[in-house]
Parts: sequence; C-alpha cells; structure tokens
Amino acid sequence: MQTDKVIIVTGASSGIGEATARLFARRDWAVVLAARSADKLQCIAEEIRAGGGQVLVVPTDVTVQEDITALVQRAYAHFGRIDVLLNNAGGGISGTVESLDLAQLEYIFRLNVLAPVAALQAVVPIMKQQNDGIIVNVSSLVEGIPLPYMSGYGASKAALGYLSDAAAIELDDFHIAVLKVLPGLTETNFDANLLAAEQPTTLEELFEKVSLLDVVPAATVAEAIWNAVASRRRQSYVTAQGRFLGRVTRLAPEATQRVLKFAIKRYAPVAGPSCAASVGQDALKAGLALAGVLAGVSAGYLLYRRARRCHS
Repeated sequence: MQTDKVIIVTGASSGIGEATARLFARRDWAVVLAARSADKLQCIAEEIRAGGGQVLVVPTDVTVQEDITALVQRAYAHFGRIDVLLNNAGGGISGTVESLDLAQLEYIFRLNVLAPVAALQAVVPIMKQQNDGIIVNVSSLVEGIPLPYMSGYGASKAALGYLSDAAAIELDDFHIAVLKVLPGLTETNFDANLLAAEQPTTLEELFEKVSLLDVVPAATVAEAIWNAVASRRRQSYVTAQGRFLGRVTRLAPEATQRVLKFAIKRYAPVAGPSCAASVGQDALKAGLALAGVLAGVSAGYLLYRRARRCHS
C-alpha cells in the first residue's frame, strides 16, 4: 500500500503517543501504532479507521531488538515508505542516587536511550534511500536540570538529548532531521508506571511543590510534535513557561543549581512534607511585604507634596 505520509509512533497505546497518532491520522497521515498492549492499540486503530484513517498495528516491546526490526520492516512493507519515526515510548524512575536500584536503572536506560537509538538505526537506511526523513525523540525538560530524586530519569533523557544532537549533525547531509521535543508536566500515566526507590518523590510532585510548571494535556504535546515535524525545528518546547525554564537552565547552570537547592530544601526537603514551607504562604508574605513598601512610598510621597504646598 503506497500512501503520501507515514509516521511510526512508539508508546502509542496511551498518553502522548496516542494523542500524536490520533492527531496525525486526522491530518491524513498513515500511522503505525507500536506498543506492548495489543488490545489497546486495536481499539485506537478501529477508531482511526472509523474516521477514514490508514493505520497499522504492530505490537512491540521496544527494549527487544527483534521487535524494533520487525516494526520497521512491517511498516515499510505495508506502506512503502516511512517519513517520521516518533520515539515516544519511555518510563521513569525516582529515588536518590544512593538508593537507585541498578537493575531498574539499567532497564530505564534500555527503554529511554538504547531503544530510540535502535529504532533510529533501523529506520535510517530507509530514510537514506528516500533521501528524506524525520526522527523525533521525546525527551524532557529535566534533560538539562539536575533534579533531585529524579536523577536516573533525568540522566537517561540527558543521554538521549546528547545522542539526538549528535545524530542531527551526522544525518543532515542525507536530508534526515533528528528533532527533540521537551515536554514538562503532562497529563499521562507516567507516575502510575514510575519505578520508585527509597525516595518515591515524583516529577509532578517536585514541580508542583516549587511551583515551576503547569500540567498540560497530552494533546498539547502532540500539537507541539506536529509543529516540530512541519518546521523540522531541532529542539521544541511545549509551552512558553517550559521554553523559559529550559533556556535559563542552559544559560545559567550554576545559578539554576543554587535556586534548585534553595527551592528543594524549602519546599520539598528530604526530611519530609511536615518540614516543608508553603509556596502560597511565602507568596502571601512577599505580597504583603511589597504592599507595605508601596504603601510607605505612597505615604512618603503624599507627605512630601503636602510639605511643598505648605512652603509655597
């Protein structure tokens, strides 16, 4: 079957992957759904077909090399081309560096780093033959932030980001773009599947406690992926808030680390929530202090004006 545009989506059974597959299907792309859950993929595929879309389901465990090879081969045999590979499948792990289970950490690196590289290696020969293609790696804002309790996850995304940047240079002459999309907090089942060590603080809990990011729907990330593919932009943030945080951490890493140390100690200390300060209370105190300063300045100005009138 020959079609105009084809995208492979890993981790397509839920969250960002599902939202992206549905979005591309609505915009007349053929989609290849890859994930371990065959039943969920079939349900999504039936809904896409009902809307007139073209879809292929390939149950895939991306940590298994043979599955990745079969995924790419079946997609190419069925549709005759592969325009975009979306490496979205991934997982998280929480815990302090000293408490991380090394077997779990190894699995997370296999899932978040080695699997996307294996998928890239499988699809690149086809894209070279086409003299065109796009590989999108779903990374995370934490790839550039030394976030406590999420170091294993952040390290895997930092490794993926580095490999993406290097591959983007290496494959440019073949008209193959390697892109990164860096979401922040997203409405997915990420926390439900988190591998937790002794300190089971989640990414969402940390960001909520220090009031850094808002949670966005998976559909918002899917739209960012669509825009990244359309523009072939090397690196894309999902929100303006995320873009600001990402750029600040890159431009001022030492200052960022100092701020994070202060914020974690104050709002999410290792000693526990009972010792944590309240962001809302601090904001209220700061607001009252600012109001007091403004009131004092206003009163001083009024007294100054009155004194000038009296002397004149």
